[in-house]
Amino acid sequence: MDSEKIEFVLLGAGNIAGKYVAAVNNVPTASIKAVVSGTIAKAEEFAQKHDIEHFSDSLESLAEKVDFDAVIIATPSGLHAEGAIRAARLRKHVLCEKPLDITLEKIDAMTAACEAAGVKLGCAFQHRTAAHNKAAYEAVRAGKLGKIYIANTFLKKYRGQEYYDSAAWRGTWQLDGGGPFIQQAAHTLDLMVWMMGPAKSVFARTATVAHDIEVEDMGHAIVEYKNGAQGVLEASTVIKPGYPNKIEIHGEKGSIILTDGEIVDWNVQGLEAPQFESISNASGATDPMAIGTQNHERIIADFVEAVKQDREPMVPPDSARLSVELILAVYESAREGKTVQL
Repeated sequence: MDSEKIEFVLLGAGNIAGKYVAAVNNVPTASIKAVVSGTIAKAEEFAQKHDIEHFSDSLESLAEKVDFDAVIIATPSGLHAEGAIRAARLRKHVLCEKPLDITLEKIDAMTAACEAAGVKLGCAFQHRTAAHNKAAYEAVRAGKLGKIYIANTFLKKYRGQEYYDSAAWRGTWQLDGGGPFIQQAAHTLDLMVWMMGPAKSVFARTATVAHDIEVEDMGHAIVEYKNGAQGVLEASTVIKPGYPNKIEIHGEKGSIILTDGEIVDWNVQGLEAPQFESISNASGATDPMAIGTQNHERIIADFVEAVKQDREPMVPPDSARLSVELILAVYESAREGKTVQL
């Protein structure tokens, strides 16, 4: 298998599926063999648009006719576990779009199914692959900042009503799982628990102020991590015109600040700032599709190597679960009006 490409089936034919096609096309060790969507017409349209050989409205029926190695889950968030379990039953590896799913029960079920089938399950928290984020992670985890006091993250995006109206599942608890905390902020909150470790408690307030949706469109939370640090989590889709994501980490030996995955301030006692080229990936602050594919390419390439080398992917399910656990605690706290212990 070392010299062969890993052939993926794309489960889902929405906007993010197109990004995966573009990313896989830039990974020499991977290819898209087929696309599966809820209707055969949509699957065929997507396949023709992206020059994909096979298409189907059923993963199981496709597997009877086409050989493939793995499935990329690109369906609405609340359907991720269902797709992963179906893939596992076919003994296919699974790379899942973020978040793994919208409940811990579903995440645990898809994890157990993949373990029982002996297949890999990875999550596309691709921002972990970015050099600036990795440098910050390594400094924090190695104790270079000493004891961490404060760790904040701010996500101030704008989405018009037309964004939520573009698909019936958007802005719903059943399939979206919530608003900006679980959707737009999923990556920044993943970076926080990746760097800081698990959360200990959270107190949150959310509101729906500018959209006709059933979930929140803005919210704030105070989180305490198990390492003793505290911080603010902000997530919004009401901020015009939309601003870059921001992470601030302050410890006893200094601070690191990142904006859209780029280190903009590194002031750490006894530790020189890493030297990287400036990055220019679009942030998606206003347009959700205005994002590059480089980080996706890295996460896909790593997943391919994990399959070939029989090792864990870069973001295994137990690690990807942590951010969902935090986000669900945010929602519970906002709903109940109390501090939630994790």
